[in-house]
Parts: sequence; structure tokens; C-alpha cells
Amino acid sequence: MKFYINKFSLLAIVWFIAGIYSLIFKEAGNTPPPFPHFDKVAHFALFFAQIWLLAKSYIHEKAKIPYLGLLIFALLFAVGSEWAQATFTTTREGSIGDGIADMLGTGVALWVASKIR
Repeated sequence: MKFYINKFSLLAIVWFIAGIYSLIFKEAGNTPPPFPHFDKVAHFALFFAQIWLLAKSYIHEKAKIPYLGLLIFALLFAVGSEWAQATFTTTREGSIGDGIADMLGTGVALWVASKIR
């Protein structure tokens, strides 16, 4: 899987670093969420944006989108981030529901990419 360096892939790298920070290193606040299951929406959005930016970097280069590679990357990121939250943080917990939201965001991003392509 070739990785193209363009504005979308650079944004994807920045987004990935911000995602790691927000999921693992930033402590969860004590304020209640704005609505029930807000964290699931946040996970969906985080992964949608990550995978969309990566897919867009291929679209921008007029290259074939590596759907399977992006899906595997997202799955490893989802499992790894949930494991890290459960293992290394005291204010967060790993959640299968969050992982499902991660993969739903991934699926929608890949679906949108296939339609725009």
C-alpha cells in the first residue's frame, strides 16, 4: 500500500496525533456529556474523519483507494486505542461499544469515498 504525501495525508497525520492525544493522554473531564452516548458520536466522528482524510489522499492523487488496508488500519487503531484506554488511563475505559462506533465511522467514510470516487 503506497502512502502519498499531500495536504490530505498531512492532515490525516495531524488528526491521528490529535486522536491519540484525546483518546489516551487527555484525562476525561468531570462534566457530564451534552447528551447520552456522546462518546459514541465522538468515536464515530474521529474515525470517520481519519479514514476519510486517508481515502481523500488517494482520491487527490487519482490512485486506487486501498479499502482493505484502510479497514485493517482502522481496526488496529480501534482495538489498540480501546486497549490503551483500559490499560494506561485512570479516567477512561476501553469499551466494545466505542470500538463498534469507531468501525461504523470507518465504514461510512469508506462508503462515502467509494461514492465520490
